[in-house]
Amino acid sequence: MKLIKQIKLIKSAKPAFLLILSLLLASAPGAEREELRYNQVQQKASHNSYQRKESLTIQLKDFHIRTLEFDIHKKPKAPPGDWWVYHNFKGDATVCSRLSECFAELVQFHQTEPDPGVITIFFDVSPLADKPALNEMFRKSFPAGAIFKPADLMAACPAAQNLQESVTRPGCGWPLLKELRGKFIFVLTCGYLTFARLPYDRNSDLFFLASDAHDLLQMQLLTDQIFFNMSHANPFAETVYRAGFASRCYWLNSKNDYEKAKAHHTHLLATDDLNPGDYPWTVTASPDGWPFLPIK
Repeated sequence: MKLIKQIKLIKSAKPAFLLILSLLLASAPGAEREELRYNQVQQKASHNSYQRKESLTIQLKDFHIRTLEFDIHKKPKAPPGDWWVYHNFKGDATVCSRLSECFAELVQFHQTEPDPGVITIFFDVSPLADKPALNEMFRKSFPAGAIFKPADLMAACPAAQNLQESVTRPGCGWPLLKELRGKFIFVLTCGYLTFARLPYDRNSDLFFLASDAHDLLQMQLLTDQIFFNMSHANPFAETVYRAGFASRCYWLNSKNDYEKAKAHHTHLLATDDLNPGDYPWTVTASPDGWPFLPIK
């Protein structure tokens, strides 16, 4: 029996068989692992990626990280069509001071790495985002077809009325990892509050919105938000996982917090502790460098 058929049988079995599932996935060849969906794996993520001592390329290539974060600012006045990248004050240590510089390094990695996988990027925007300018920045900075957009999810589930339905309706769901190979996913934090003007448009915007909601009712009301962003090891990540969406927890800077977040089925485990040699408890990559850890 093929591995995928075995997995389908195990998913409907008793919890004791989940151990068998994890062992099957851990030893699965590359082709089988790529049949998993985006929300069926966990991955180590870089918190405030620009602020780390390692370059973006080292984070991606040597540490097998596939989720990054940039804090971007228009003030003090940024170059036309660009953003400054820093934490609180311009001049803070950063591995790339302009967003265009960060993107150039990512595109180079994308073009030279044999299999870059899917790369997810979170953005904290200050002050509020100029939505058209941000869409244009994304569009001009990345190769045609390299951005996985909300519209792509909607197109794959024609009966869906919103993004939440596009990943939860029967017959629909998050893309397979093999379908996302070589793609970038952009996510803006703070949900609808991110914008200075103009509403979010899932049909034309090139990015997803991440909600800060921490309860089930709020989650159900935010029908175009399928990413949920929270600090530390938050138990709400378990609710997000069971609802079929994706969670990110950040400030996972201790072994205890990191392992709690993993136990809550957090998808994106964001930490400042990047070097696997120094922090082996953060590793989600397999020995061959595959960046993801199948959710048990």
